[in-house]
Amino acid sequence: MFRNLKITFELDGTGIYYDPCEPIMLDSLLAAAVSRWHVHGEPPARDEEPLDIPLPLKKWHIDGEWGWHASALFPVGDTAESLQYWRKRFRQNRVELSSGSPNLTNGTYRDWNMPIPLLLVRKMVGYAVGDMGTVRRELRRSIKYLGKKRAQGHGSVVGIDVEEIEADLSILSDGKATRWMPKVDGSRLVRPRPPYWNIVGRKNHCEIGEVMT
Repeated sequence: MFRNLKITFELDGTGIYYDPCEPIMLDSLLAAAVSRWHVHGEPPARDEEPLDIPLPLKKWHIDGEWGWHASALFPVGDTAESLQYWRKRFRQNRVELSSGSPNLTNGTYRDWNMPIPLLLVRKMVGYAVGDMGTVRRELRRSIKYLGKKRAQGHGSVVGIDVEEIEADLSILSDGKATRWMPKVDGSRLVRPRPPYWNIVGRKNHCEIGEVMT
């Protein structure tokens, strides 16, 4: 039986690479968690039609499109911002393994010193309508990090709590969109369901936080 759910991701507090203009979508996390049961071989290219992975979530249907009842993730509680740097330098003690003169300004041997803006927050929250037990099991089994630069240890998840709530906040909260939804004159061009990085089936959608009816 589908229930109105609130999913809370507890973080280690060291910072998450979070872009509010490209928020983390709850259904994309769940699709990644269950993909091992449905996807085999190489993933499709960005312009190749992807497989729609079945999720333990309720579907919505609007103007001939469909998607999952799952919101974006939002930071809750006290927040602060921090800036760190990701560095990669050419290993000079391995120069004998290369040929010619390595170019340190671009290409394979380029030195990197990239800024990483981090959001210091303890909890991220998302909302869904789905099977409570399956959602909890799959997320806890597979989701260990949130956001970008996970390989550098950012966005570590230390706990995931799934609880039932009264209201369905997976699409709207106080009249504002909590996820991308189809809109003829919407400013966001995106797929209505994961994988959101794919360009096949993109439509105009509203922005998250936009007033909707």
